[in-house]
This record gives sequence, structure tokens and C-alpha cells, in this order.
Amino acid sequence: MEEEKKCFIKTHDGIDLFIRIWNDVPNPRGVIQIFHGMAEHSARYDGFARFLNRKGYIVYADDHRGHGYSIGENNVLAYIGDDGFNHIVEDEKEISEIIKEKYKDLPLYIFSHSFGSFIGQEYIIRYSKDIDGIILSGSAKQDGLDIKAANILASIQNRLLDNKLPAKLIDQLSFGSYNEKFNNPQTPFDWLSRDTEKVSKYISDDLCGYISPINFYYNLFKAFPLLYKLDRLENITQELPILIISGDMDPVGKYGESVKDLYKQYDNLGIRDITLKLFEDGRHELLNESNREEVYDYIYEWVKDR
Repeated sequence: MEEEKKCFIKTHDGIDLFIRIWNDVPNPRGVIQIFHGMAEHSARYDGFARFLNRKGYIVYADDHRGHGYSIGENNVLAYIGDDGFNHIVEDEKEISEIIKEKYKDLPLYIFSHSFGSFIGQEYIIRYSKDIDGIILSGSAKQDGLDIKAANILASIQNRLLDNKLPAKLIDQLSFGSYNEKFNNPQTPFDWLSRDTEKVSKYISDDLCGYISPINFYYNLFKAFPLLYKLDRLENITQELPILIISGDMDPVGKYGESVKDLYKQYDNLGIRDITLKLFEDGRHELLNESNREEVYDYIYEWVKDR
């Protein structure tokens, strides 16, 4: 199979955004656009993208601004600038428009993971009528007291400190407990996957696993409350198919609890086609888990059935 294509696009505010395209698909059935997570980048989705190609789906994935090869002039990984969360949502919309212009007759699905899934949650508030379905992976409803406290801390640090500095305290408070439920963790990132080889590969990747700057957390925590305002959620079309997938041992989703809260939120809106799937013993990165083939197949069947 040929290598993926790579290019840059210029965003609405002049950022050079790096995109990978896997389109070696003779008779495509649809397009899947990937929103990656924090402290990672699009190349990590190569195996999943090639699986989807074999099943008839073209795949697009960008490196979010400040991530991967979209790092920009600042050279500070995950520095996303003023109002960065909202700019990333609009970046993804621009990519969607490019896809829809090129493949007018094909359905478009979003696969969004972790930080990307929060971009996805905002995306469907704004643009649910423009896509044919969304998958929220490693996601959660982030509206607890811990989030409110983190929002206050990030706001203070953003105001008083150089916001390009690594947010060490916020990082420790956010992720410091994530390995607690796992026996004899060998690395700080065991919570990502049971597959030790995948975890090692993540750790050895210079574009992964770093401590994001204050600016990143400030933008993220500021965005969370707006994701759960009822008057905004009611903008989501009830016809939008939504698949929520998580591992039941994913600390980001509070081991399934805040994932179920997210499902209930959309269910209460009257969305007609919503599915929740918790994979037993799965951790945060389902696409890199030891049972990833099962996860790939589940996602493919869901998309195919739509």
C-alpha cells in the first residue's frame, strides 16, 4: 500500500496546518476525519487509517495547531495561542469543507479521541448537520468540581506566569493519579494501554508525552463548561448518529462513570441513534490496546451500518 499523502493548508487565521491523507481506496464508501488527542499527533493513526482504507474509507487527519508538524513558529509543543480551542474547532471545520468539496457524494464521519473528542463535542454543537456521524473515543462529561478547580488554577497561572511554560502542577493534578488502579505500573503512561510495546513507542516519540503548556490547559478548561450548556446542546440535530467508546478502565472517563454521563446527556436531548460501548479492561487508547483489532472491527461495523 502506498504511503499516505502529506500537505499543509493555511487556516482561517493564517496558521500552517499539517494534514495526512490516506486515500489509496479504489471504490470509496465514505471519508473518516480524525481529531487526535493531546500530546500526540496524526501519524499515530496510521494503522487504523490503513485498516479503514482496506474497508473502503478514505482518511484525513491533521496535526492540531501546536502539535506534531503544525508546531508553528513558537516551537512550543501544544501552545495553541489565544482562543486556541475554538480555533482548532474551526480548523477541523475547514478540513471538513475541503473533504466535502473533493468528495461531494461520500458520507463524512468524524473519529475523535480524548482531547480531540472535546473538540468533537464542540464541533457537533456547531456543525452536526454537516456530517453523517461522530465517534467520541476516550471521552467523558467533564463538569465536576475537579474541573472547576482546575479551571481556576489554569486561569490564575495564565494571568501571572509565562503561559508557554510547561503546566507541571496542573499536569500532576490532572494525570498524577491515573496509574493508581493498575498493578505495578512500569511507566507513567501505563494508563494508556495494556500493550507495553505501544506505551514504549509513545514514550520514545519526541512529539508525544510532553507536559503541555499553561496556555493549552487554560484554553481547554475554559471550553469545558460551554460544552454542557443545554441551550447550546440543543443545536445538535437529533438525526446525528453518535458512538461513544471507552475502556472501562480508562481514568479519563472515571472508569466508565463520566462516559455514561456523557451518553445520558445526549440521550436526554432526544438524539435517536446513540450507542455507548465500554470495552472490558480497556484503558485510554483503544486504538492502541491489546484488543485493537476488535475495536477497529466494532468501529467499522458501526460506520457501515449507518
